[in-house]
Order: sequence, then structure tokens, then C-alpha cells
Amino acid sequence: MKDGTIGIHLYHECMGEHSHTYPQIMVPLKKNMNILIKDQEYTVTPQELVFVPEGMDHRCDFTGDMLVLNICDDIGEQGKIMLSGPIIVSMRGQILQLVELIQAELRHNPKSTSVRFLYSFLYSKLLENHAPPSIRYISEHYDLPITIDELAEMESYNVTYYNDWFKQQTGISPGLYLRRIRIEKAKELLETSSFGVTDIAVTVGYSSNSTFTRAFRSITGMTPKAYRESVCGKARAVR
Repeated sequence: MKDGTIGIHLYHECMGEHSHTYPQIMVPLKKNMNILIKDQEYTVTPQELVFVPEGMDHRCDFTGDMLVLNICDDIGEQGKIMLSGPIIVSMRGQILQLVELIQAELRHNPKSTSVRFLYSFLYSKLLENHAPPSIRYISEHYDLPITIDELAEMESYNVTYYNDWFKQQTGISPGLYLRRIRIEKAKELLETSSFGVTDIAVTVGYSSNSTFTRAFRSITGMTPKAYRESVCGKARAVR
């Protein structure tokens, strides 16, 4: 299976050793799939999915229907940086429902864009169950004041070691990670709500409009107002 366009695909085989420049989720649809990730071999049943991190060598010699979900660049910062190791997840409850919805949408419309929203939600569910406690805490409580001391204590590390550990897990510092999470949430509100910029700033954890605007510009390269105007302009153009 060769690297292709980032998105969601239905494949009929996965052959040989390879890696990808993006994280990937694979779901065998009818029979078990054996996959070697680094030096560990896994058997994935049709009732499970396997997550393979970005750049991690894996080998599978599998012929059969398989749903492959490649993590998109545009689903938000948290989608690409939290899970640093392979995981096997049993498909039940919401995870099973989301995979079934994605399959149904692809059967109805192979070029559907709405599956990206389903995919983003699926990934958030994986994070809820498998991210380390402190990283999960940031994602769930980004609107609160959060200190490095608090986060380090959740992992039973001292602050110095925790900062190094966190960067190994996510590729960035805890402070930058929190800022990215907050700005992703702010972008959602700017796109989907009529809340004022000051209200959005408070909602995502900033005590002042000026602090929020500086953080937003550092991540996106523009002010919240300019971002909202650009999104509205694109929406009008589509109509």
C-alpha cells in the first residue's frame, strides 16, 4: 500500500514493510490481519482497529477488505500529536458506531467530505481512552488555569523530567500544547458561533482579549477577527 492523498480509503490489500508521513488507523473488515509494528507483532480482528503513529515502520501481508483512515492535516493540532505508540482498540460503543457511520458514508459517497468530521470525532475518542493522564487533562480542562507542577504530579514526575517526557510524547512543550488546544477550540467557536471575541477568549481559558489575540496570532498568523472574516468570506464564496 503506497502513501497517497491524506484522507479515508477502502483498500483490498496491505503488503510489505513501509511507513507513512502521517498517523494511520486500519480496520480489517472481514478477517483477522497480522501486522508487525517495529518489533512487535499484533493480530487485529474485524472487531478491532489498529493505530500506527507517523513515521513508524510496520509490515503486513494482508489481502482483504480494509478501511484505512489517514490523519488529515486539517482536523486540528490535537489530532496529530498525542498518540506516540501503536495501539489496538476494541470497536464497541461510540467507536464502533463511528466506524460504521464512516463506512456507510463512503459507500453512499466515496468522495464525501463529511467523513472528516466523523473521523475527527473518532480520533478524539481514541485520545480519551489512551492519552496519558496529564495530556488528557489538558484536552478536557483547557479552559482552566493549568500549571506544570499540576501536570507533572499527575504523571508522578518532577517538573524537569516532565517537560522532557512531554516533548517526547507530543513533540512540543506543555505550554505550546495547551495554547494549540485552546486556539483550536477558539477557531471552532469563531467558525460556528456568533460569540464575540472577548467571550470566546474567556471560554477557552484566556483572562483578557489582548492575551488571547497574541496567542491566536502566534498559532494562526492572524487575529481572531481576521480569521472569522476569512472563514465567512470562504463560506460566501461557496454559496
